[in-house]
Amino acid sequence: MPAVLAGVAALVWLPAIAGGFVADDFAMLRTVEALPGPLDAFVRDDLGQSGGEGHFYRPLWVLWSAAIERLFGAAPSAFHAGNLLLFGVATVQVWALARRLVGDPGALVGAAAFALYPRHGESVAWVSGSTDLVATVLALGALLCLGMPWRPPKRLMGAALLAAAAALAKEAAFVLPALALLLAFAQPPEPGRGRFAGAAAIAGALLVVLAVRTAVLGGLGGYGEDPLTAGNVVAALASYPLAAVTPHQLEVLRHPALLALPLAALLALAVGTARRPRPVVLVGLAWFPVALLPVLGQPLDLNTATGERLLFLPSVGLALALGAAVGELQLPRSRAVAVAALSLAGVLCVLAARNWHTAGELAERVSAQAAGLGAEGRPLTLLSIPEGYRNAHVFGNGFDLAVERAGGRRVTLRWCVPVQVRDERAGAVVFRGSGGRGFMGASDWSAPFDFPLSGGPQRGPGCTYAEAPGANGAIGLSLGAVARPEGAGRLAVFDGRDLVPLGR
Repeated sequence: MPAVLAGVAALVWLPAIAGGFVADDFAMLRTVEALPGPLDAFVRDDLGQSGGEGHFYRPLWVLWSAAIERLFGAAPSAFHAGNLLLFGVATVQVWALARRLVGDPGALVGAAAFALYPRHGESVAWVSGSTDLVATVLALGALLCLGMPWRPPKRLMGAALLAAAAALAKEAAFVLPALALLLAFAQPPEPGRGRFAGAAAIAGALLVVLAVRTAVLGGLGGYGEDPLTAGNVVAALASYPLAAVTPHQLEVLRHPALLALPLAALLALAVGTARRPRPVVLVGLAWFPVALLPVLGQPLDLNTATGERLLFLPSVGLALALGAAVGELQLPRSRAVAVAALSLAGVLCVLAARNWHTAGELAERVSAQAAGLGAEGRPLTLLSIPEGYRNAHVFGNGFDLAVERAGGRRVTLRWCVPVQVRDERAGAVVFRGSGGRGFMGASDWSAPFDFPLSGGPQRGPGCTYAEAPGANGAIGLSLGAVARPEGAGRLAVFDGRDLVPLGR
């Protein structure tokens, strides 16, 4: 059964293996190609992202990525294959954890739901999403270690070491003591095993990692542009539960009436849990918000699915809750409904994986076109730039590195309005000069402009942009924009498929 589950997990995301590099992947490649040696990943503070992209201490993830690059070169298929391998391992770990808590039928349901969860795209189909995969595999290993039939010192030491390794891959692992406590309450303590010993051992190891991390980074690090404000916390508390029960294909912000579907699902979940509260169901549901605590300052974008990678560890709790709730049902009709729902989820996963493949092709094409337009040495300003293709990243972070990689030389780049591509169509985005008021842009729903929900003028690299007055739009999306680039240079526009010089 474990091998079958791992195979299903890899199969539904297999279309992503032919995809290319996008967004932060180019910063990752720069990092691992310049890594002098393995120990440097632990002592240098300039190996992760920096500036507005964040500042992190993830040496084990850097070493994982560097190992793939050393063995296979900068081949995106090798990195994608590594992601599929890690995802298969994580699926088997979810099965093992659920089997310990709810038995075989529930474990099968929970692990299958985890393997076929459509919101795993950013973690599994994106090369840089391997941060969540590496950290979660190590974190689940630590929790599984606590339940092994070993002598207490060996069991606690193994859990502590794996927890420390998880925290050295991603900061999300710092919630492990709380998750260990939740699992301890899901089952009665066995003779000779303290209920809190595992959580205490993990917490001690993580305190050591925290001290090292703070010393290397000169602070806690993290994202600089997403402070922990009341507004961000409220947005996160709303966006993550909605996203958890909504596939990205519904586009609920563009069609607000569709919000009734996730709200109904959440209500049904709350009512069902209240009527028949089961300890493991409650533990699984509590796992979800606890695992989200480190990212409450980073709401999930329901338009673009940006941030759904942060649902990876929390989704383990949902899988445990579902396994406990559905695994007890013996009615043939209930089983048929479960099989139908999982089959539909699998189809949605395949479609999401194909989006990442298309996004990689789009990134490769546009970066080569930008390198060609900037070959003459003049600064290049793009009035629009493809930020994402459906649920997949294209550019934003790493665009300048992608262009440099494509052309073999650095190009002075500025870019303005981000575009969310729904369907590649030439001519969907156009810009025209508007005297001293900048450039007026118009698009259609195949490639709308993306704006933060807070509104107001935004600033890109060397350019200020805003939503055009009176433009037709949806929440966070608009069909009109105003771009005001700074400085002279060549102007070009991403037209929904390609980069074209302005006025062409």
